[in-house]
Order: sequence, then C-alpha cells, then structure tokens
Amino acid sequence: MITRAATHAVLAFTVAGAVGVVAPIASAETGYRYWSYWNATDESTDGTWTYATEGSGTHVPVDGSVEGWRFGIAGEESRIRPSFPADFDSICSQQDAVEGSKRVAVVIDPGAPSQAPDGENPGAVRTECVVAERNATGFQVLAQVAEVRTDAGFVCGLDGYPASECAPLVEIPEVTGADSLTDQMTDDVSDLEPATTASVETASPPDTGTPLLTAAVISLLALFGFGIWRRRRHSQSSRSSRSTGSA
Repeated sequence: MITRAATHAVLAFTVAGAVGVVAPIASAETGYRYWSYWNATDESTDGTWTYATEGSGTHVPVDGSVEGWRFGIAGEESRIRPSFPADFDSICSQQDAVEGSKRVAVVIDPGAPSQAPDGENPGAVRTECVVAERNATGFQVLAQVAEVRTDAGFVCGLDGYPASECAPLVEIPEVTGADSLTDQMTDDVSDLEPATTASVETASPPDTGTPLLTAAVISLLALFGFGIWRRRRHSQSSRSSRSTGSA
C-alpha cells in the first residue's frame, strides 16, 4: 500500500520535473502566478474569453480569432481573464485580409499591480493585430509581437515581465468590496493605445502547454508507476524469504 508521505513525495518530484518549479498542493489562500492563456473565435461576438484547453505550442488559431495572455494569480479563474474584451473587429479594424495569411488579434494583459512580483510594475494592457501564416500556432503568433521567455515548456515572461520568476506558488492578496482589481483593470483599458499591426516571420515554438493540467497527468502516471514498483518489490521480498526458509 502506498503511504501518504510517499504519495506526496512522488507528486512533488514529478510536478517539479514537469513544470520547472516546486509545486506543493495549492490551498485556498495560495495560487500559481503565471501568464495564463485564453482563446476566442470570431463566433464569440460578446467578447467572451475561454481558458485555453490546449497549449499555445500546438493550438492553431484560425483567421478572425483572438488570443489572450493575462498575468496573475490563478486562485480565482475569473480574476485572471484578460481585462480587454475578445473583440476581433475592434483590434483588427485597420488591417485588411491578406491572401494566403490569417489575421489574429492578440491581447497582452500584464494584470494588476496587487498581483505583481515585489518591485515590479506590470505596465499597461496592449493589443496587436497579427498577420501570420495560416498554420502558425498561438505561440508563433505571440512571438511576432512580444519577446517571450520560456522555461521547461512554459511561457514565463513577456517583454521582460516578470523579470525572472516562472509560475511560483504565492499567497493570494485580499481584495475587499469593489476594490481594486476591477478598478485597476478599468484604468488599464482606459489608457489602452490603438492596436498595431504586426507581420513578421513566425518563430519556432517550444513545447508549451497548460502547466497545471500537464503536471497533474504526469503526476498520476508517476504515482501509478510507483505503485507497480512497490508491489514488485514486495513480491520479490516474499519469494526471497520463502527460499531462505526452505533452505
């Protein structure tokens, strides 16, 4: 039987190996701080964002879709949605369709100052209209308009923010009443500059993915393998004891 201590050790080891960070189980007061990835298509006329279920390294956005990146603490999903609506028309209104290419709107939202690493300023939300090859992935689209820092398959930083961390487990700051996060997001959007258009050679993507989902799958597989190893070891020990007794 696998002990609780052994289970926790296996999970901690495999999650650390998979995501490049030490990842204990998050409590209600903690969450991972990272760049979350969001999608929307031209069918999302109400500007609704959907949390990505596929990593940016393999997801291929279609013409007329919107890609969102939001930095923040993932304790409450609704709090880390991009603060700018997923509105393709408003972002790409000045960019005509290009034959053989696709247009993808990109929203990069560094999030609220209350969720920023110590001593760092998140900066303003910005939008871009990217003209890319039709088979370009979400990561390749992003790389056309931002300097991307990756580690162990994660998008850790965009345009130097944050400076060095990559998906650490942190305490969730308290938010009271109509505080702040909503107000800060409104202020960021009100200062938003008109979208620019980018058309650059696509970059080669790393094996990016949704971090916690990938880590959870790997953890379960490792736990299963650990159980098999323990059972085999126990069986071998039993056979050895019987052989000794017979002799």
